[in-house]
Amino acid sequence: MAYIFNAGAGHQVIVENQGQQTAVATVSSSPGQQQSQRTSFTTGTWTAPPAAFRTPAGIVLQITAAQGQHFVNIAATGISTVSEAPNLALAEELPAQQGGMPAVRAMEPMKPMEPMKPMEPMKPISPVEPMKMGDMEMRMNPMEMRMGNMSISLGNPLSAGAGKNFCPQCGAAVEPSARFCTSCGHRLI
Repeated sequence: MAYIFNAGAGHQVIVENQGQQTAVATVSSSPGQQQSQRTSFTTGTWTAPPAAFRTPAGIVLQITAAQGQHFVNIAATGISTVSEAPNLALAEELPAQQGGMPAVRAMEPMKPMEPMKPMEPMKPISPVEPMKMGDMEMRMNPMEMRMGNMSISLGNPLSAGAGKNFCPQCGAAVEPSARFCTSCGHRLI
């Protein structure tokens, strides 16, 4: 037989003696969500019903078995046995009701995903026709790219549209006859 202790705010502690084992489960319920934790300890067969106490540190279970008393601490960090009897003088005893251990609810299997449609292969870039994407246009031979009113040609690393040259190091505009970049000092020739 299992005993259920209501710890308040949607929290329950369920304790059951299963032969030599004592199973302890905690269940927390809130709208749209349920969490549970379950563990068991070797205590021997119970000789009295369990008792639960609310302490500042959490819930303490007192299990009385043929081999003696056992104490289990239930806190936000987990469920653990306590090696010595805690001071329960100021603790609030929680009322118990008899019931069964909660069944572990199986999750619904996920529906299989629809297979993705294969991607269409990209068309090769034509050496004659430019590749266009929005307001960007790119040609392969000679390598040119236009976007809006900007134009870059990679046929000559220093040239880029309308007779202007750019430094390959920093991208600053340079005169066609310049030997060094006036912005970063990079040697151009």
